[in-house]
Amino acid sequence: MDIYKLEGGDGWSLEVVTENGTSIVWDDVFEDDQVAFEEAISTIRSEGAFAFANGGSNVVPFKQ
Repeated sequence: MDIYKLEGGDGWSLEVVTENGTSIVWDDVFEDDQVAFEEAISTIRSEGAFAFANGGSNVVPFKQ
């Protein structure tokens, strides 16, 4: 899980990178890093870690 302060922006970005390198980035930005962290934990609790493992239905793979 990575939480970034957006350069030149007003918010924090949340990204989860799976063990096989799939990057899952939230569309929304968050008020601060704690809110982003709580969203990640909430998602894991409600959907389980498997939600990240399968990449979800909106994953666009990078060309290799």
